[in-house]
Amino acid sequence: MSALPETRTGPIEMIKIGSFSSGRGPRLVAAVAGQASYQVAQALIPVLIGTVVDRAIGKSDSTALLVWLAVLCALFVGLALSWRIAVRLNTQVFVYGEHDLRLNAARRVLDARGMKAQRSTGEVLTISTSDASHVSGFSWVVAEQGSAFAGLAAAVISLAFVSWPLALIVVLITAAQLAFIHKISGPLDERVYAEQKKAAEAGTLATDFTLGLRVLKGFGAEPTALSRYVHASRESMKAAIRTVRAMSSLTALNSGVSALVLASVALGAAWMAHQGTITVGNFVTVVGLSRVIAGPMETLGFFGAELAAKRGSARRLSELLAEPHLIESLHSTAAIDSDRSEDALLISTDNGTVVSARRGEVVGVRADDSAHRLALQLAFQTPLGRNRYFVFGTDATELGPDAVRDQVFVSAHEGTVFTGTVFDNLAAPSVDSSAMTSSALDDVLTHLPDGHHSEVGEQGKKLSGGQRQRLLLARALHQPQPILVLHEPTTSVDSVTEHRIAHSLRNFPDKAILVITSSPTLLHSCDRVVTIDDDARGGDSL
Repeated sequence: MSALPETRTGPIEMIKIGSFSSGRGPRLVAAVAGQASYQVAQALIPVLIGTVVDRAIGKSDSTALLVWLAVLCALFVGLALSWRIAVRLNTQVFVYGEHDLRLNAARRVLDARGMKAQRSTGEVLTISTSDASHVSGFSWVVAEQGSAFAGLAAAVISLAFVSWPLALIVVLITAAQLAFIHKISGPLDERVYAEQKKAAEAGTLATDFTLGLRVLKGFGAEPTALSRYVHASRESMKAAIRTVRAMSSLTALNSGVSALVLASVALGAAWMAHQGTITVGNFVTVVGLSRVIAGPMETLGFFGAELAAKRGSARRLSELLAEPHLIESLHSTAAIDSDRSEDALLISTDNGTVVSARRGEVVGVRADDSAHRLALQLAFQTPLGRNRYFVFGTDATELGPDAVRDQVFVSAHEGTVFTGTVFDNLAAPSVDSSAMTSSALDDVLTHLPDGHHSEVGEQGKKLSGGQRQRLLLARALHQPQPILVLHEPTTSVDSVTEHRIAHSLRNFPDKAILVITSSPTLLHSCDRVVTIDDDARGGDSL
């Protein structure tokens, strides 16, 4: 997957990507226009009803009644169609915008240059799903606010034809309402952000504990994990309650102002009808318009709160995309010549021990605390300085991570098994019988109902620990890279299978294989063994 371009990634840019990029802007404008037409049509319904009362019912004119009823029916048809079209267009904007935001998050996380700040799987999942959905939902805010303004404007203009003082009252109260609610909703932004962050922390723990459930059970750490999740969940609940209280207060105030406007306009119209300054039809129109006005006023009053929620998610998403790269350069400034060096791989570890491997050679590395760090360095996920890591005689810093990974495949100890079949997880165009035999996966296939077409379940839950590990080893042996690094590939298999795998690793004379392990069986079968001691300089042994 290609790297992200170096562009600005602030909250406003996230909202633009979610609602306006990739040609979604015109579609959103059309959706706003459709929803505005719906609101305007709603505002015109009381006007038509009042007209029917004055010009048809009041005059007992059957022809006029039929004509105006036909007009009213046409208005209802237009109202329904405009709403249907608007919702359809806005749904497309929302769904595709959410998709683009998730792709941006995925590209950033999978960028070959990595991220300086290590984020957990659960946090990344929450940001790329929940937060991306919230940000893309800004399109609904635009449509609702735009249509509310259009509906309010249509109602006020219609009201002005009946009584301009009543229309003026509505305008003044609405302006005061929006200004006041906008002012008091300012702190809501940080409160919503804090709530989303606490909810994300709880979701992060839940996701990470689920992924590591086997390990937690193995160490008997389930009570501790449960305690941590309960604490995080309670903190999330407290933050959510604070936000809900603020939103409830805002809702009550907003509804109260809208109800005040409704009552004031209705009472004013009743008084004017009683004085004979407006007709019965006008009175019906004003009462209907006052009810129509209440909805758009409430919607406009919530603009600040809705914007705060979207901005909080946009801020979290932009922070992920703006995370500095762990590795500065992605592009290669040198070419690899596999015939230039006898050593396919050579790396100087942090304590000065030199580890090397040639094609057709299986080299064991005995390392304890530094094993995981060495695996990350070989995968170029942790940058090294110049003259420390060479691939076919070329400095890795000149190659860049993509070029290094084209030559070196590192099979992580805790690899991921994907939902799908065994064959899907091999990530290869065809099944290599030598790799299947060397990894002892062929024995596993005899116990599966459909062979390599058998489903492994979500995260390989239909497989045992040893079966999962053999599948990961088979995937590594299927890879085309000439250099293969295996990190503790047999910790979950029995001793007989481990002995078979150890001797089968010699079946790949075109590859340089480096095995980072503490297993005596694997180390005994290697051509050379390098011991890395964090407290002293290591050395080779035959």
